[in-house]
Amino acid sequence: MTRVLLVATSAIFLMQTAVYAQWQSNVPVETRTLDEIYQAAQAERCNQLRVAAGGDAKGYWSGTIEGFQKRFPLIDLNLTVDFSKYHDSRIDRAFYAGNEDIDIAALQTLQDFSRWKAQNRLVFYKPQNFSDLVNGEKDFDGAWLPVYLFGFGQFFYDSNKIKESEVPDNYLDLLDPKWKGKLILTYPNDDDAIAYLFSVQISKYGFDWFERLAQQDIQWVRGSATPFILLSQEAKNSSSKRAISFSTTHLDGFSPVIKSKIPSKEEHLSWFQTMAIFRSTKCLESSKLFVSWILSDEWQAPLSKTTNTPINHLNALSGNEIYANNSTQTQKFRSFETDRAVVEWWKTQYETTLGPAVGPNPNSIY
Repeated sequence: MTRVLLVATSAIFLMQTAVYAQWQSNVPVETRTLDEIYQAAQAERCNQLRVAAGGDAKGYWSGTIEGFQKRFPLIDLNLTVDFSKYHDSRIDRAFYAGNEDIDIAALQTLQDFSRWKAQNRLVFYKPQNFSDLVNGEKDFDGAWLPVYLFGFGQFFYDSNKIKESEVPDNYLDLLDPKWKGKLILTYPNDDDAIAYLFSVQISKYGFDWFERLAQQDIQWVRGSATPFILLSQEAKNSSSKRAISFSTTHLDGFSPVIKSKIPSKEEHLSWFQTMAIFRSTKCLESSKLFVSWILSDEWQAPLSKTTNTPINHLNALSGNEIYANNSTQTQKFRSFETDRAVVEWWKTQYETTLGPAVGPNPNSIY
């Protein structure tokens, strides 16, 4: 009975708020400097700014934590890293229980943000760079905003075990017997981004490719950071054959022998991790400070030298313009995420071959 009441209440609440929440007249763009917002944040006496950040290893967000704490030492930041699917579940449970405790979410589960906006749960806020943020990755009312570009699909390999010239330029070549026992890959039925990456390749090469790949004595793991960490650890073991992955990304502080190479004949995955402030926050100025800082030239300009940012003029200056790159399209993953029936269909296909994802939450280890 409780479940029925909860579902019914949720449906009524959605209908009542959707029309109102989807439109807001002329949300002003922030005009204050970071230091002025910092002063306002100190005045509100926020006990602790709580950020739910999507990821499967703390290293994904360590630079952000250190940068913010160094710039604004009087703001107590509690940024917690976990799978986005676990964060959004806890956030929704807290909402329905009436005890919300997260101020900001920065997640991979892009489908959540339009729903939260429709439920009137998000603050409409436009930082100074709002007009220059990449289109298609921001809500025009400022309800949600892009923060960092993440992606998978390039090969990471142990350069002591594999020469750069030997690294494939496509995923089809991974069926060669010489790669048997060398791959470490993330379960695609445990992570939406990896699920999308595999769906692109299966759409190109067919399910036969996936079935044959699964016969290559692959070490399947939970978490996209896990293959990179394990490759770094296995680099110390000369007797280990494990030496390559395409479902991971670089993390600082690990073995320098792990190199990367983008397969020239494949489409790879990229998306902008999305961020929003919750209306329930008791730390509104501190939340605005975090959003304004992370989307400022001050923070993003150094990053633009090596990767795409959400800020158009920085990308133009660095030559890293995401929409000039035909090998990846961020909107494809956003569309994929919003169609939950398609996502679950793909995950079922993967589980049919691989079985359920096995292993602990990598955030409890790394």
